[in-house]
Amino acid sequence: MGEERADGPMDVEGFLAIAREVFAPLYPYYADLFLRESGLTRGVCLDIGCGGGDLGLAVAGRSAMRAVLLDHAPAMLKAAARCARERGLARRALVLAGDACALPLADASADLIVSRGSVMFWKDLPRAFAEVRRALAPHGRAYLGGGLGTPQMREAICRQMASRHPRWASGSPPPPRPGTDPETHEKALRAAGVTDYRIEREDAGHWIVIGA
Repeated sequence: MGEERADGPMDVEGFLAIAREVFAPLYPYYADLFLRESGLTRGVCLDIGCGGGDLGLAVAGRSAMRAVLLDHAPAMLKAAARCARERGLARRALVLAGDACALPLADASADLIVSRGSVMFWKDLPRAFAEVRRALAPHGRAYLGGGLGTPQMREAICRQMASRHPRWASGSPPPPRPGTDPETHEKALRAAGVTDYRIEREDAGHWIVIGA
């Protein structure tokens, strides 16, 4: 969900506060972008590593899609369910415990798959990418990766994060974690047998786009 998250024990409320107070503009921005590019308006949107559910719920709120909010952390799933209720989307949202490397979904069951900021924590990239491809419907699209939106959004986020997190102290996005570069991701995609992909680079990250 964002570079501010880390594996292991976490300050859930602190994480959610940053997501809602600092990164909040990104979720509607990318939801609109993904819906517009994919042409999808209904079906199932799977948000992998959903955190508080902001991206998946932004997609559901801007379309007739149902959101499946997947995370391995019970505290995050509880927060995502609460967020769905608060936004009046509880009937179109399902919280689901699971891992990117073993998605608890049937083949070709997700029309849109999104994940912002969680790919860097996936333990087995080829396996996870193969799982995304398996779960993606023939006409579907997946957007995996991260970014900071428009230049104006990036500037505002960096300014706010500089006072909140030491990795952002320079006023710029922190350097990518080892093994999270586009070249590593492309190698893992090929190892997974995924061929219908492209990698779109942004100033502060990149997106792996899989599918039609």
